[in-house]
Amino acid sequence: MKNKSFYALLAGESVANAGDTFYIVALITTVFNVTDSLFYVSLVPVINLSGGFLGGLVAPLLIDRFKLKSILLNSQFVKTCILLVLSLYVSLFLSIDTFMIIYMLIFCINFLDGFAHPTSSAIIPELIEEAYLLKANSLMSSVYQFINMGGWAVGGMLAVLLHSNGLLILTFILYVLSTFLLTFIKIEEKKLITSSSEKESTMHSFLEGWKLIMVDSKLRILQVTLFLGSFAAPVWVSSIIYPFIKLRLQEGTEWWGYINAAFFLGLFFGGLFGYTKSDLVNRNIQLVILICGFIASIMTFLFGINSYPLLALLLSSIYGLFHELYMIAINTLIQGRVKEKILAKVYAAQSSITMVTFGVSTLLFGVIGERFNIIAVFIISSIVLFLSFIILLANKKQLSISIIDTNQNVDIE
Repeated sequence: MKNKSFYALLAGESVANAGDTFYIVALITTVFNVTDSLFYVSLVPVINLSGGFLGGLVAPLLIDRFKLKSILLNSQFVKTCILLVLSLYVSLFLSIDTFMIIYMLIFCINFLDGFAHPTSSAIIPELIEEAYLLKANSLMSSVYQFINMGGWAVGGMLAVLLHSNGLLILTFILYVLSTFLLTFIKIEEKKLITSSSEKESTMHSFLEGWKLIMVDSKLRILQVTLFLGSFAAPVWVSSIIYPFIKLRLQEGTEWWGYINAAFFLGLFFGGLFGYTKSDLVNRNIQLVILICGFIASIMTFLFGINSYPLLALLLSSIYGLFHELYMIAINTLIQGRVKEKILAKVYAAQSSITMVTFGVSTLLFGVIGERFNIIAVFIISSIVLFLSFIILLANKKQLSISIIDTNQNVDIE
């Protein structure tokens, strides 16, 4: 039962992720074709980020009131309905004057993703035995990265063949399939043991995940490293990589695709290694996290100072491999530390912090790159990652799986 439910979750979320990619390609194509404006196009990721952030904030309130499967299934169902409305609206009323409605619908879809993602991650430990958590996380990560690798390329080709309207309809079909697959998840969720005052306390629900991160030393160390990682991450997004290719590598825009492909290939093989060598990684999880964190900082530094295109491909791929393995191990530690609905709240708080940090850091790195030079951006990022490694090294005893019994109460000593 548990294995079948896990594969239903994997299949449902994978199909939904493919739909998410196609949906973004369709939107970018639609917005640019109508407006011919990079500003309007740039609003799409900003709205995505805002919706996801607010969804993460609201998530704890829903987690206390509904079952995890119900949240995941219903959020995907509502997303499907909103996408149908979006598809019809784009087909019938598309013009530069109607973009406000389109952006509102985009916001709603990503708002739902804001609490669907932490819920999905929290369900995994309820379906898989603890000894196989890392293997399960690695499998899901490998599949997701494979979809990411091919999704944008396939989405681009489908946009040419089907146009944006056809691509939105295809996304709707994938969302319907995803909703259907998620119905096959079977999970026995324990009833929450809370006092009547806690049930009535919206603030308690809202802050529970945040409080647990603050009071539990292991979660706090892991969150600090994730915070620093999200601050350093924007150097690998298009707004930084694209000018780096032009200014440092002195190559054409096609190298943008090559480096992205190499990066995602590294992520894929990182997940694949975690899956095939899960026992080895589990036995040495502390060492794996430290080595991967150190190598990620070194690869970022070398990539930034490098001016050889082929070497850039190799460095980005190596970074992707070790970064993915690092994130899988960290995620496994978090899942092994807390369980059930408290875990979903921790993921929701973590997601909100990561989104805000990533957004602010992206703007900051853009200013630094323009004011100084593109190399400085990568050097700063590598320093931040090295600082994260030092923090982990100083707290390496915290890098072990041990479950805490919160009894739905975060007042931990």
